[in-house]
Amino acid sequence: MKKRIGIVCGGYSGEAVVSMKSAQMLLNNIDRNKYEPFQMIIEKSNWHVLIDGGKKPIDTKDFSFDHDGGKIRPEICLVIVHGTPGEDGLLQGYFDMIDMPYTTGSVLNLALTFNKRFTNDVLSERGFHTAKGLLVLSPDRFHESDVIGKLKFPVFVKPNQGGSSLGISKVAKEEDLRAAVEKAYRENSAILIEEFLDGREFTCGVICGKENYQALAVTEITTEREFFDYEAKYSLDQTKEITPAKLPEELYQKCRSTSEDIARSFECKGVIRIDYKLVSSVFHVIEINTVPGMTETSLVPQQAAAIGIGKTELIDLMIESAGN
Repeated sequence: MKKRIGIVCGGYSGEAVVSMKSAQMLLNNIDRNKYEPFQMIIEKSNWHVLIDGGKKPIDTKDFSFDHDGGKIRPEICLVIVHGTPGEDGLLQGYFDMIDMPYTTGSVLNLALTFNKRFTNDVLSERGFHTAKGLLVLSPDRFHESDVIGKLKFPVFVKPNQGGSSLGISKVAKEEDLRAAVEKAYRENSAILIEEFLDGREFTCGVICGKENYQALAVTEITTEREFFDYEAKYSLDQTKEITPAKLPEELYQKCRSTSEDIARSFECKGVIRIDYKLVSSVFHVIEINTVPGMTETSLVPQQAAAIGIGKTELIDLMIESAGN
């Protein structure tokens, strides 16, 4: 009998549109000889499943829905909600309470990695390299003098929690700080200001199974824009993604092994992606993406394909990683 898989998408943030595209890729490529997938959409006031050309409400008591006179409940949820509540641990906490296996890390894993400042603190403590930065809890408490003398310009101003580079700005002058802080604050109630790392940008996915961690190929990202922002990420005409990256073999394998070490250190599950800046032959972590994009043009499927893992097999591996 086919295993019922809930492909859980949507979410409460600006990343919902990307989540829906990721879900479509999964639906297009999942092995339907092995699985019976259902697209289950999480919206703030409306949880529903798309089935037979219509919508049916999800019963939040057990994440089931009624269909053809019976109740259908997924056996595993393949979570592809980018941002809240799928990438910050909220949805995972709910699934834990109703005993539903899912394909991401635990509540603690996601809550920690969604908070950029806490993530950087743990990374630094464990010997990984990050950018120097400071936390701003609200625009009302922010003063330009907090940055002057403590960080070198240019700096990046970003929401402390969030993804897809929403609300992020690169700031070269003191007088532009206030506007950047207010922009980031519209996305999150805390802001992280970090020194700009002047180096090449790389990213590497990792398949995090129940017993082992396998790094995918490394990608170098170049863009004609000021930095790899939301528009650059989802506009291929403005960005070049080189997979596998052109690096000396020692550095290439260093990026892969570092990615595996970080995934293991944070007890990640499913498929993740870690972004880096390479400065003076040292990889500095920019971000740990615990629910990375899985659209037709996303980086992780590219990286998997480069080491001989097609989309259908990649989805199999994600499902096999599930557990709670």
